[in-house]
Amino acid sequence: MNRLSRRTASVAAVAIAATIALSACSAGPAENADGSTAVAMGIQPWLGYGPWYIADEKGYFEDEGVDVTLTNFMTDADMTAAFAAGRINMANVASHSALKFMEQDLDISIVLLLDASLTADAILADDSIQSVADLKGTSIAFEEGSVSNLLLGYALQENGLSLDDITPVPMGPSEAATALIGGSVPAAVTYEPYISEAESNSDAFHTVFTAAEKEGLISDVLVVSNDYLENNADAVQSVVNAWGPAIAFYESDTEEARGIIAENVGSDAAALNTAFDGVKFFSLEDNASELGGTYLESTLPAVQDIASEIGIVDGGIDLPTVVDLTFVTGK
Repeated sequence: MNRLSRRTASVAAVAIAATIALSACSAGPAENADGSTAVAMGIQPWLGYGPWYIADEKGYFEDEGVDVTLTNFMTDADMTAAFAAGRINMANVASHSALKFMEQDLDISIVLLLDASLTADAILADDSIQSVADLKGTSIAFEEGSVSNLLLGYALQENGLSLDDITPVPMGPSEAATALIGGSVPAAVTYEPYISEAESNSDAFHTVFTAAEKEGLISDVLVVSNDYLENNADAVQSVVNAWGPAIAFYESDTEEARGIIAENVGSDAAALNTAFDGVKFFSLEDNASELGGTYLESTLPAVQDIASEIGIVDGGIDLPTVVDLTFVTGK
């Protein structure tokens, strides 16, 4: 499973500068011969986006009259450039990445809350560290600018510390786990399946802090170009509608659903059981109350505040203006 790109709020200013002028040409809804509407969606290989693969395989998009092309991106920079150039109409991104996109002058709206990581993101340590307080003065491996950075910043803040109190060892989440296992660092911030791999490697490694301590801090959303949204609201609604039966299938036929997702992210389903267990999906019913409730009122502000404090985003975005509740509340 490669979640490196999805986890990073890349500063793609150069790519945007080169392509932002094309955003007004955002791809419109091409109608297929069968009358369905073609929609281009950007996606990355993260479990939280998996229900879209279910919607595709089980025909839920087709049931809604949309022909959705799931275009995979390995970096946020590439997805940002595709968005700005109008090659995709919507994308799945982490909440802090959505805020970064907006700061990079992408005119987008959040229309659906997809998932939240609970125990699938964590700070791991060896026996020399038993609590977050023990991290003071230590070297910690984590990916800067990513949700690992966000989780670490929040954990330190909650314990009266800051990033200035530790020594960052910048590296990707897979490499961070390897560094911990190899004894290069006493602590690392990573995610599944690397958490399970580290803990199974030795009894000396344990979890110090997980994303469950602040549910929603590490969460994902569906964002849509406002130009596309204004002209193609019916197509957006159809895509959102398809999320409903996909989640229902995941809940009723979990083993098969996990198999579909694992195959599409390039992993073995059995190896991802712990990872799946650490992710919370939001149904359309959840969205009707959560997106404009807890998410908008407390979760997203917390993401912006913490990400701003540790330098991932600038902050100052008027959050109620970037969340469009129309497609989950019907209002």
